[in-house]
Amino acid sequence: MKTPLIASCALVALAGTLLAESTLHRPAPNHLLLLDRRVVASASGVELVVGRPQRDDRNPLLPSDGPWENATNNYYPNVAWDASERRWKLWYKDVLADADAIAKMDTPSTVHNVGWYLLYARSADGIKWERPALKLHRFDGNSDNNIVARDCPNAGVFLDEAETEPSRRYKMVYDVGLGKPRVRFSADGIHWSEGPEPIGFKATQGDTHNNAFRDPKTGKFLWFTKTYLGERLVSRLESDDFINWRAGGVVLRSTLAEGRTSQTYALTVFPYANVYLGYLMMYHVADGRKVDCELAWSPDSVHWERVSPGRPLLANGPAGSYDGGCIYAQAGPAVIEEGRNVLYYGGSPTVHLGWKRSGALCRATLPEDGFAGYRAKDGGGGQLVTAWLRPSGKVRVTGEGDYSFTEEAGASGMVRLRVRVKAGAVVYAIHGLELADETLQAEEVAHFELGPVRTGSVRLGFESLLEQWKGADLMEATLGGGAVTVTRKPGLRPFAFGTIFAGDWTQHFGGKGVRLSARLRTPKPGATVRFEIFAKDVSQWYRETPERSGGDFANFSVDADFGWTDAEARAAGWVRSEQAFGWRETLQNAGRVVVMPSGEFKEDRFDLSEVCVEAVGADRK
Repeated sequence: MKTPLIASCALVALAGTLLAESTLHRPAPNHLLLLDRRVVASASGVELVVGRPQRDDRNPLLPSDGPWENATNNYYPNVAWDASERRWKLWYKDVLADADAIAKMDTPSTVHNVGWYLLYARSADGIKWERPALKLHRFDGNSDNNIVARDCPNAGVFLDEAETEPSRRYKMVYDVGLGKPRVRFSADGIHWSEGPEPIGFKATQGDTHNNAFRDPKTGKFLWFTKTYLGERLVSRLESDDFINWRAGGVVLRSTLAEGRTSQTYALTVFPYANVYLGYLMMYHVADGRKVDCELAWSPDSVHWERVSPGRPLLANGPAGSYDGGCIYAQAGPAVIEEGRNVLYYGGSPTVHLGWKRSGALCRATLPEDGFAGYRAKDGGGGQLVTAWLRPSGKVRVTGEGDYSFTEEAGASGMVRLRVRVKAGAVVYAIHGLELADETLQAEEVAHFELGPVRTGSVRLGFESLLEQWKGADLMEATLGGGAVTVTRKPGLRPFAFGTIFAGDWTQHFGGKGVRLSARLRTPKPGATVRFEIFAKDVSQWYRETPERSGGDFANFSVDADFGWTDAEARAAGWVRSEQAFGWRETLQNAGRVVVMPSGEFKEDRFDLSEVCVEAVGADRK
């Protein structure tokens, strides 16, 4: 059944209808989620699990059946509860994928060869949604539609409660291609004006559900988008004025085990309790191109962790169902309704492939704080003990089932809780206590156990060309033999690479670490040599030698200790690429090794006679 367009711009509540009470969540330092690793000191007999949202039986709530709703594919829902108007508001994506649909636009135009609309809907109760006839944009000669903006791909919209300029109360972020961000402003979320072109973005950023908000902790604007570097990664930017942005690099990505088979497509972020939560859309390239929704969290909006990698917060429904192909969760602040967190999302029966596919608005709810919590294992009971915390209000613990807690007093007025969780119960959060120590410890082990040297070295000479070693663009045997010449077309730097050393170096070589060395010659003196170690073939750490090339073959080497933390590896001169995994994880999953002249090197060729990875014992000085 088609959802009617409402010609009036006013909502009239039916007499006698009692609407559920909706409240905008207010983050607070004395509201601690137990998924925060800083809160829990120890746990036994319990495990951290993601929540189980309850889908609304009335889904989908708003079908995409308007003539102009040609392909609302990823939907990209932006949801706001406007407390001043007592109204839910929704902005969602519409793509005009068909040529005849594009032709029906008032002055047809395209981005990425398709047309783009931003559509608007509203609701008094969050269940029955209306698409008002706004008469702003004509489609097929008719302006009775809910189009509020056009030519704005991948848009995010938010209500900025702290804005003092009325005309900028609503803000929109979008992009017209990688590295091409745009913003717009509105007083009412319906009538939009173009803003200055934002600056500070990298050429690899964009092309996902852009989403932004004003951080209540810092007052700065935060923008989350995608970085594309051969795979889809999450990146973060911040700004003081919404125009000049500082790119902070990649903040979240798939695991090394997932590789490129499951990728982080979009992260929609919102402050909650004392942390930041994010609905993480995972694009399963190797699983039929489905998209589901995981949960991520951060203590500071910069350092992000997936709560349970590979386990969705909101999984796809059965094949062919309204959300069996794709799920794209909302951007927007958390709203509590009758003690439950409300989660809107765009559900689609089709997978993420091609432009011509549509989604529809769906809704689910979670218990108070129920994004993730500790559940008793194996049908038994368990307990967790918190870190020492600072009292700041009446203490209560939220959860479900049979659980209890006791307070233990410590020095300087600190307390800690001992929470007992019985079979079938789960606990989510603590109210009335604040963190005394906000430091988030790295998950990697602080000490690495050294083993004996197992393999002395793997030495690769070039008496003949080897299949496991390549050159970009070309590798040929040199005159006289014993070496190869690597050449590349002018303007591009040549490099040699191979996977003959692939494996877990900590186990294969043993000892304290390895020394990578290469014997090479450059046409002109003065070049440094750069070594790169990839985690499999995904991303790398690299280091340049301080020594420079002369006019003949010379040896160059760098050291890589297995026990270094990321910080220690950096201190030793190694550089982590934007999308790289941790230092130890990289060495335990070493794949491609790259050797190349660097620094002031400008030529299109170099000669290489040997590459070696050599184990170094624990007695190395």
